[in-house]
Amino acid sequence: MVMARPNQVGYPRLGMVIGKRLLARAVDRNRVKRCVRENFRQAMSELPACDFVVRLIARPAPGDEVRDLLRTFARAGHRAMEKWPALAPGEAPSASPAPHPNS
Repeated sequence: MVMARPNQVGYPRLGMVIGKRLLARAVDRNRVKRCVRENFRQAMSELPACDFVVRLIARPAPGDEVRDLLRTFARAGHRAMEKWPALAPGEAPSASPAPHPNS
């Protein structure tokens, strides 16, 4: 599953959630992360400025970790830009965030 939300930094960023429950061995989790990062790197120039979070929800078949991931990144990014146009880069946010209580 790929979720996206526009960000204010002006370039796409990636986050991943790969749990132990689905892939118990670290080598398997790291393989999936490497594949996702490489696909994201290849698609980065075509993606809108969004924060993308990839969450593994089912155990992938070996060799099938990133099937259709490039298209999924693009679709999630464009959908996020349509859903939250006020958060698109270059536009000021509607409300300033509250200061951190420890600062």
